[in-house]
Amino acid sequence: MRNRGAACCPLLTHAGFYQQAGRPPGLAEFPHRIDLFILMTTETTPPRSLGAVMSSEAGYEADVDDAPLRISGFVALLLSLLSGFTIVALPMVGFAIAAVLFGLFALRKSDSRSVPVGTTAARIGIVLAVLFGTWGVGRYSLKQNTLGDQAEYFARQFVRVASSGNEIYAKELQKSYVNRYLKTMPLEETYELERLKRERQMKEARERGEEVSPPGDEDSSTVTDLVKYPVDHEWVLWRPVRVFSHYGRQKAEVVLAADRSEKGYKLRIILEYLVHKDRGTAEWYVETCLPYRDRIVAESVL
Repeated sequence: MRNRGAACCPLLTHAGFYQQAGRPPGLAEFPHRIDLFILMTTETTPPRSLGAVMSSEAGYEADVDDAPLRISGFVALLLSLLSGFTIVALPMVGFAIAAVLFGLFALRKSDSRSVPVGTTAARIGIVLAVLFGTWGVGRYSLKQNTLGDQAEYFARQFVRVASSGNEIYAKELQKSYVNRYLKTMPLEETYELERLKRERQMKEARERGEEVSPPGDEDSSTVTDLVKYPVDHEWVLWRPVRVFSHYGRQKAEVVLAADRSEKGYKLRIILEYLVHKDRGTAEWYVETCLPYRDRIVAESVL
């Protein structure tokens, strides 16, 4: 054991010799031994910087790469959720566009090695905004095309009925389903009784000295003018059907022309889309039927 300890550490053997002799070892006694010990220590221990030693003593790494926070990603997610109202209101598509812009801004390139916080929310926001925006715009376009085709078809049928000279049925089509007569009622007799009643009221008003102007129904005169056109006349759609909403009422404007010339006779028909409360079915009725005239102001102003 003694030889093994001496072989393992000569410095301990040399120091033990002095301790057995009864005097402490001095540095001047074995300077070469101290140099050898320092050399062995510095060769086996890797060099460490002061910052590394201090950080390891404190319990954290000195070079910490914190992930940046992207608030715009969460803003994009919030705007994308609000863009869901595009399904019922088309102007809300602006929220979808804003969500996409904020999301792209949140996904910009970062100098950090860590993934920025908020990029996942930005990606989800972009997907939701595109989904809701496409759904809302597509639904609006489909609704416009569907209602426009229905309004055009009903307007052509109305012109066809008026051209056939059936003025009574044309008047019925100009009423809503609430004000129309029942199918079992004889329309010719009913309208004749109404005409006689109106004439009697006007005669009584004149006898009382009241000023009574004759009914000048422009819609009726327009319907009467359509009789000069044959039933199979090919009416031209002068411009695309305009579907619009007026005080919550769904309407459509159809402009039909007798020919393709600029000075040809044109007919402007305004129709309203109504839903039957009892049956749940939808139908159109002609609100106005007048000759087309160019307007001085924009239609949106009116």
